[in-house]
Amino acid sequence: MNYENLSREELIEALEEMEKRSIEAEKESSEWEEKAKKAKADFENYKKKEDERKERHKEQAREKLAQELISVMDNLERAIMSADEDSTLLQGVKMVSDQLYETLEKKGLQRIDAQGEEFDPNIHNAVETREHEEERKILEQKRPGYMYGEKVLRPAEVVVSEKTGEQEE
Repeated sequence: MNYENLSREELIEALEEMEKRSIEAEKESSEWEEKAKKAKADFENYKKKEDERKERHKEQAREKLAQELISVMDNLERAIMSADEDSTLLQGVKMVSDQLYETLEKKGLQRIDAQGEEFDPNIHNAVETREHEEERKILEQKRPGYMYGEKVLRPAEVVVSEKTGEQEE
């Protein structure tokens, strides 16, 4: 547009129109900027949730593997208990058992050793009770329990003490 031939009123009118367009363009630009910020935040939230989901799946897979290997460890323990003390095979089985447990321990598996501890129904399963001078004390562990992180995969099977009737009086 050629502004040289316009009157003063026409120039003022053209200037006002340009200012109006400029304000509208700034407003539209601001709206797009806000939409872009929102889209970026949404994507970052999605990415964070997806990373958390992937980590949960990995943790569940590790936990499941640990759960499945508990029976392998039980079988190795049975083989150790039934073998002749002087057997070289026994030594090899013990080494394999120890190595397996050490590997799983590094990955978060923990054996619940209950012998002599106070009975805790969250991590122990009482399979038998016996009279004793102390109550709720674990007298014997029948089968070890296992935890993965904070989760009990299998409670320890234990013999728990209970006070005799005479001792309570």
